[in-house]
Amino acid sequence: MDKEKIAVFLSLDRAFLIPATVTIFSLLKNNPKQCFRIYLVAEEFGVDWISPLVSLIEKMGSEPILKPINGRAISKLKVNPQLSHATYYRVLAPSLFQESKIIYLDSDLLVHGDISELWELDLEDFPIAAVEDPFTRDLHRLGLTEDQGYFNSGVLLMNLDQWRKMNLGDLVLDFAFNNPAIIPYLDQCSLNAVLKGNWLRLEPKWNLQTGMVEKEPSGFFNRFFSEQSLLEANQNPRIIHFTGAFKPWKPGCKHPFKNLFWEYLNQIPNEIKSPIDFSWFRIKSWIPLSLNKFYWKLFKERKSMLLSGTS
Repeated sequence: MDKEKIAVFLSLDRAFLIPATVTIFSLLKNNPKQCFRIYLVAEEFGVDWISPLVSLIEKMGSEPILKPINGRAISKLKVNPQLSHATYYRVLAPSLFQESKIIYLDSDLLVHGDISELWELDLEDFPIAAVEDPFTRDLHRLGLTEDQGYFNSGVLLMNLDQWRKMNLGDLVLDFAFNNPAIIPYLDQCSLNAVLKGNWLRLEPKWNLQTGMVEKEPSGFFNRFFSEQSLLEANQNPRIIHFTGAFKPWKPGCKHPFKNLFWEYLNQIPNEIKSPIDFSWFRIKSWIPLSLNKFYWKLFKERKSMLLSGTS
């Protein structure tokens, strides 16, 4: 009998192609005994840029499936400079996939261990399992209480049967459309607002967010995680999530696991990397933050002058 394939999907944006490549490589490298069915979800037009990911997945013994989508259903939803419409793709999962459950992964993370334990978790009747986001606490704006909590949606174990039964995807999209002023994190806020605490809590090792990376856990986290679970997450994280603005490939990043990202990147076979232009990506990470800010200040001033007709 063939071994069950673990179903995983990523919502792809061309700007995150290289980080997504590292995410997928880390997943496959650290789970050599598992076979995955990896869905790559992207806009239906111009998807040739995804071909390096397809080659990587095939080379490492798993099954890639490209899922082009029509973005009209989400084209009028709120976005921001950090988050594009691709962030809403995960909400469409029940209609995109036939599986009963699936793992969703953001493209700015490293899978640093075996995830079979996460896959085998009994979701019961919960629509998702996720890790608390302890840094978003103005829950009242979403009509949430502290007991209901607020999760980070960068790593999700999704019970798609339950999503379909609850019509959850439509409910979340409706909330996002009708409440743009109160959803800074877009679908993440909308999911939390609609579910109102109806989600299964995961240990922080499954989504070690940037602010959790400390030498010793502080009292702040005691409301959300046990001291032991946070220690384990820092010492042996299964998934490291580079939340916030300072990613390993951006100037000014001081994340303790920054170098690990580059180690994984350097291990990706050259034949996979060759179609992708890594040169500017690497150079950009070396530019001092102060110089980067100075450049963009000059750029904005010059743009303003051109628009006003002065020189």
